[in-house]
Amino acid sequence: MLPVKKGGDRSSLETVQELFDGWRKEKKFGDPIPPSLWEAALSLMDSHSVYTIAKLLRLNYTNLKARAEPHPAIGKDDGLPSFIELDPMTLAVDCTIEMTKPTGERMTIIGSCNVAELARVFLG
Repeated sequence: MLPVKKGGDRSSLETVQELFDGWRKEKKFGDPIPPSLWEAALSLMDSHSVYTIAKLLRLNYTNLKARAEPHPAIGKDDGLPSFIELDPMTLAVDCTIEMTKPTGERMTIIGSCNVAELARVFLG
């Protein structure tokens, strides 16, 4: 990632703007924006709005916003495990199971059940 100063000062935005301007002067038609420039633009998100960054860097607002937001199926790290490997030998256990689909549907089971079958039916 390119070094960009954090904070609300205009200098970091202007620095990234200069990087984009330099790249645009050297690029060929149809060249994609390099990942390092996307990272530099995204590093400004703590101190500037998506609209401001997109406008000043002449980026597509929708593309920048999509890169800035985490994938809905992945979500933000809330400290809870997102994947737990189940021992295939432990099919029926006495426990509490909570599952959430990417669509937001939730299910909680308390007691003994066939965990593998439950997950297959709910998520399938």
